[in-house]
Amino acid sequence: MSTPPILRATARPDANDGADPDAATLDRRLRDRGVAVADRELATALGRLDDLSPAQRRTVATMAGRIAAGVLAPARVAVAGECEDGGGVGHSAAPETAGRLFLPDEDVRDGA
Repeated sequence: MSTPPILRATARPDANDGADPDAATLDRRLRDRGVAVADRELATALGRLDDLSPAQRRTVATMAGRIAAGVLAPARVAVAGECEDGGGVGHSAAPETAGRLFLPDEDVRDGA
């Protein structure tokens, strides 16, 4: 079962629409990270929950997507703000900080 549209529907502008390419690329990477996390956690949850109806499986999938999207939303908003503001004088370090916090070089996961 794939990630529900909740994460995919929150896509921000990409580099082709005039936004700052670095911020747009970061936003796309954040969205992709959210989809990957939601997919991984969905697979884990469904592997542990037996005898779910199709409707229940969809509910679990929706929850996984919404949780991942919600966790990443503040970072994506900060990055989108930089896209719209175009950086410039006095721009914040939000995109760099969001990348450092949410896009680690290694895949980190609890051993639960």
